[in-house]
Amino acid sequence: MAYATAAAPVPIIRLPHVAVPRLRWPCLSAGIRAWLMIALMFCPCVLSDAIGYCVQHLFYTQAQIDARQSPEALMTKIRMFDVACPAANTSPAEHGRWATYAAEQGWPMYPQAGPDCFHADRNLRGILPLKVFTVACPKVLLSAVESRHWLIYAADHGWTAYQQAGDGCVDP
Repeated sequence: MAYATAAAPVPIIRLPHVAVPRLRWPCLSAGIRAWLMIALMFCPCVLSDAIGYCVQHLFYTQAQIDARQSPEALMTKIRMFDVACPAANTSPAEHGRWATYAAEQGWPMYPQAGPDCFHADRNLRGILPLKVFTVACPKVLLSAVESRHWLIYAADHGWTAYQQAGDGCVDP
């Protein structure tokens, strides 16, 4: 029976002594080194947020994506235009003169607002015998979510519904 003290000793492997190289900062000022460290610590936060948002978007439904859409994106689907109507107290001759002028300019009539109203391609505000207002209507049929956003957007701006122009149209 062999005892532990009788076991042959393991030979000791000796390595030559080598100096470990000392890593030093490049010759940069302390302020620049501080900014480098801030950038190095900040970078993973930004990248992880971006990656997290991408993964989160993978699991959104179309309705949730539409709900997160900005109002500016919604306004690309909305058409705003000016409508001008002769005032109610103007003479029939004045009504005829404005109808002739609109026809000469190539402006289409806009009977939804009134019989003598027309769709002007420029702002005619400030002309006394005319009542000018803006109409905003969807260019295309909006989805249910976009329609709800449009109604909320219009209500937030204090715009009233203008059903004569069509469904979803408002008078801003």
